[in-house]
Amino acid sequence: MASLENLSAVHATLLVGILLECFVALGWLLAAGLLLPMRRASLHWAGFAFLQGAAFFVYLNSGNWAGFPAHAAANMLLVAALVLQVRGLQRAMGRPPTDSLFIALLFCAGVVQVVWLTHEQSAWRMAAISALASGISAWTGATMLRCIRHEDARAPRLLALLLSAPSVIGSALFAMRALLVLQAPERIIRDDRLDQSIGMLGALLWLFLSLGMALALVGVVLYRLQRKLSQAATQDALTGLPNRRAADDFLAHEALRAQRQGTPLSALMIDIDFFKKVNDQHGHAAGDHVLQTLARLLQERARATDLVARWGGEEFLVLLPDTSPAGAREVAEQLRLAVQNTPFCWQQSTVPVTVSAGAATWTSGPFHANALIASADSALYQAKNSGRNRVCVAADNALHLALPGGRSVEPRRA
Repeated sequence: MASLENLSAVHATLLVGILLECFVALGWLLAAGLLLPMRRASLHWAGFAFLQGAAFFVYLNSGNWAGFPAHAAANMLLVAALVLQVRGLQRAMGRPPTDSLFIALLFCAGVVQVVWLTHEQSAWRMAAISALASGISAWTGATMLRCIRHEDARAPRLLALLLSAPSVIGSALFAMRALLVLQAPERIIRDDRLDQSIGMLGALLWLFLSLGMALALVGVVLYRLQRKLSQAATQDALTGLPNRRAADDFLAHEALRAQRQGTPLSALMIDIDFFKKVNDQHGHAAGDHVLQTLARLLQERARATDLVARWGGEEFLVLLPDTSPAGAREVAEQLRLAVQNTPFCWQQSTVPVTVSAGAATWTSGPFHANALIASADSALYQAKNSGRNRVCVAADNALHLALPGGRSVEPRRA
């Protein structure tokens, strides 16, 4: 390799690319050690950056290794890097990688290098590898979109498009390169040297595309971390249900909608009867199992528009948009019977479980969220005092009585 003082623009560009890819690879190795759920994907992307850097290095020294098929080796490194990138995305989604297709792609790339190995055949080799890289890049872009949608079906489309853009642009540029090569193969063969303008253009595009793809992968990781932090703040760790904070947000949103459209909004407060006895007689692990089983049962019987949340301890909240008092009572009774008729098994024994439920409904007038919850909780208290394993509904004026003048009320507990 030439001394630093004598480096051409192309050489300097590739050298910068090598250094940057090394730093990116080290960053992904560090991420693999710190982000355990993303370890496999991070290791794949470290390999992607390392192979890209190796391709830069081989291309940079292509004029110094007489008799060595440097361009063919760089092409193979490029294809292998792109394969590792898309395989890492599949790992990030938790899906089994399509290894048979990856092996077929690498085999095709190897055949291309062997069949068109000589300098006179370099144009056909360049066109074939460019077409292959275009297809893999397009596949990477599509997988990137699926990865974001897999993480969150409601993810902003603009975010998914931005993260997949480098791969899509790379696919288009590789395809254009293949077409240009096929249109003028004699010129490509004549100018296939590192110091030609096509070499400079290719080096710059390669550098920016590889870094753009690396940034897109960083974006995927950051989005996943943001989603996990958001879930940790709004999801109950034991049952997987939304927690109290998420329920408050949902209630505020549905309250605005109910007032705007003039539709009723109901709440059910559900509590496990004699839950302390379950913990005392069977242990806390059994109590956790009962909570998880009940959470699944409630979730399975909820509508898509409803929200089932763990309110705290053994208490669950079910919010029912567009549901009348009679409808809320019917839903609560169905849930009570479902729990009563469901066997809660723990270590070859059946744990008897029943629930009490209180229902309250807002129909008109000023809305106060804690009034609705307090009324449902008061109805639950009544169900507990009436013998448990039953449903009680708050009186029609309970919401207005709960918050006279808009003041909050602390609900009673059994």
